[in-house]
Amino acid sequence: MGTLGRAGCIDYGMSYRLAVVVISVVLAGVSCVPTEMSAYRRTPGPTSGGAAASGAAVGIQRDPADLPVLPGENAVISAFARAGMPVRMIGASKFEGMLGSMRPARVFTAATTWGAGGADVLFLDEPIGDVRVCTTPSTVPRWTINTIFVNGRQVDRSEAGQLVLFSVGQGHFVQAWDERTSDALRQGLGLDAARC
Repeated sequence: MGTLGRAGCIDYGMSYRLAVVVISVVLAGVSCVPTEMSAYRRTPGPTSGGAAASGAAVGIQRDPADLPVLPGENAVISAFARAGMPVRMIGASKFEGMLGSMRPARVFTAATTWGAGGADVLFLDEPIGDVRVCTTPSTVPRWTINTIFVNGRQVDRSEAGQLVLFSVGQGHFVQAWDERTSDALRQGLGLDAARC
């Protein structure tokens, strides 16, 4: 009986140590979850992949395909939809720094190809102050110079050979390349034409 008692004790001791090791590995793995996947983040950041593109964004082409989804995209998609212009493509913006500092931005269009209208939308997480856009003729015929000021300080200057309509409001700064898109976003997002 003495040997049987020791064998039972050894089996119990090994099982206990194995359980402790397994629990330790699981806890270590949970603590290594990146913050963008954690449910305890304070500020929602961009997400990517199929789960983030659910709801209103389903069926919309993203360029590039793995472009992260920004929290403000659904409001823009809804503004397009209310105007009878379903968003067909969302792309990366090259104007993220247009207001003097980097801000999240996306290009939206109801067209099936780039260059056929749409808008570049900068998402403003906090009030930015007084934003003005002054448009003057360029030395190139039919071109304009757009100068952007934030609180009286020039932050951007560009030339354009196409129509550009600027709008600003709570949470958004928009440059649209056609009147229909501009009107849809002004009405749907509560924006005003940028003043000079």
